[in-house]
Amino acid sequence: MSDIIRILIVAIAGGGIAAGIGVMVQRRRARRLQRVDRLECSVRVVTGTHDGLSEKWWAGEATLSSGRVHFVPFVGAVRFLRRKAVEIVVDKIDVSERRSPKGREVLSVDPGTDVVRLVTPTATLEWAVLERQMTWALDRLSLTAD
Repeated sequence: MSDIIRILIVAIAGGGIAAGIGVMVQRRRARRLQRVDRLECSVRVVTGTHDGLSEKWWAGEATLSSGRVHFVPFVGAVRFLRRKAVEIVVDKIDVSERRSPKGREVLSVDPGTDVVRLVTPTATLEWAVLERQMTWALDRLSLTAD
């Protein structure tokens, strides 16, 4: 077997192992945060304005309670660099257009997320949550989903 083929086999196997480890770490972190009513998610403004947010996707950590998302954005998606917290008061959850990230969004949002719309008093936001956590997150907000 040529050296190039050996290198390719090792690279592919190593990449697969690294990806598997990454998924395991992500799931462990998600379970740990969920035990204290928190999760990692991404948020962006679709229409209107909301202090502390913009039309670009912001990754961060959220604490959920009835009708509220206390969102702490990460700077540059680095977990230990955090921006000022943003309080999101949710009037309505719109799951009628629930979707996965598409196109270039996967560069900013985890492709394993589902996206729903949150309507606040001043804006409509898109909220991306890991697919396996979305039902739990919507239950924690405890609003009637449309």
